[in-house]
Amino acid sequence: MNARFRVDSRGQLTPENAEAQRSLSAMAGSFYLLPTSPDLLCFVRSPSSGGRIAPPRVVLAGDAAGFPLSDLIAFLAQSRWTGVIRVHAPTGERTISMKDGEVRAATSDDPTDRLGEVMVRLGFVDRNKLEEVLKDTPPSKVGRALVERGLLQAHDLFKCLTYQLSEIFHAMVLTHEGTFMLVDQPIDERTAHTLQLSTQSLLMDAIRKIDEMAHFRKRIPHGRMYVGRKRPPDGKLEDAEARVLAALTGDKTVFELGQAQKMSEFDVTKVVFRLLEGGYAMVADKPVTGGLTAAVDAAVAPAGRAEARLQKGDPQHVVRVFNLIFKEIRDEVAKQGMEREFVVAANAALAGEALSSSPVLQGQEFDDSGVLSEDTLLAGFFRTRDQFGMEAVGSLRKALSDVMFFLLFQAGELLESRADEDLARRVKELLATLEQT
Repeated sequence: MNARFRVDSRGQLTPENAEAQRSLSAMAGSFYLLPTSPDLLCFVRSPSSGGRIAPPRVVLAGDAAGFPLSDLIAFLAQSRWTGVIRVHAPTGERTISMKDGEVRAATSDDPTDRLGEVMVRLGFVDRNKLEEVLKDTPPSKVGRALVERGLLQAHDLFKCLTYQLSEIFHAMVLTHEGTFMLVDQPIDERTAHTLQLSTQSLLMDAIRKIDEMAHFRKRIPHGRMYVGRKRPPDGKLEDAEARVLAALTGDKTVFELGQAQKMSEFDVTKVVFRLLEGGYAMVADKPVTGGLTAAVDAAVAPAGRAEARLQKGDPQHVVRVFNLIFKEIRDEVAKQGMEREFVVAANAALAGEALSSSPVLQGQEFDDSGVLSEDTLLAGFFRTRDQFGMEAVGSLRKALSDVMFFLLFQAGELLESRADEDLARRVKELLATLEQT
């Protein structure tokens, strides 16, 4: 498995180490290349000379995108197979060892799958204590070292090992890119932590995740999608969602977010999906420089130094600026031929008070051009401003901002990335005029 070769742009195959040179010499003959994925080269001798080699040997290899690994593992379990399954994917290389059809061990080169990271994630070990132990302990023995130093109970180590194995197993089964191979080799249970987990139970849990991932893939086709922020948090997010949202800078993929947040591919995909559903985030094939509402955060958010100026602002100016923004968004959607449906959805949300409970918006409705009646808005403002005292203008702006965020979310579902960014710039410029009052 250590023989390495390089294929250059001219199609030349060059061995990179001595083992590769020996392997190439032993394979002398005529071969033809099978059509495979970009991550897999498969040559077949022609004519075949037969013969076999002793284990370890690869007995099956294939494209993870073309064959469900869950079906393969189920077959191996039923056949009581012994050996190692290796999966090479964009998220890293993972292996599971099976003996008599049952899973005994698992390994991964993804840092988020390390036992120490699992312990910290589950709350069994403090990160500072873990790093202190790792200074003089190899990662492969960190569990035993923590138990010996009284920092971890033996039964908790077992829980962490079981969880680690399950996570690696699930990540392998959920792999839809890269390559897999079966290696026929005996399992040495003395060299690493070994468990005996029911393959059937692991598969049943993994199948549940497969179903959920299929649902997530409708909006997030793959883990190489870039994730950008559309609007700021509003206090309704769970901890994991808030952490991921705070980390969205537009230049990280789903895979990279998972690594940075120490989350599995499934978990980070699930969180990103929830953020998309809530209108907090967006995904694109290329880095996202902002997103509609992310671009206007700076103009909407400053409630400190600008607050005093906002209270002195002209309500008519506030209404007119937001109407310009509403029309700008509607006109951009009109380029997609969806303006009628867009306005209908916005009016339905207004009527149901789904956007804001502000009394200023009661009875409001967008006209065909995508704006609200300035006269009725101002009438509502002056009728209710005593409820808010010195904060009346700020309350008006907050209500119209809530409407704007909804429209931006709706538009973001319809626009391409370039149109997204152009609209974001225009909205930001219009909002900046509010600070001049």
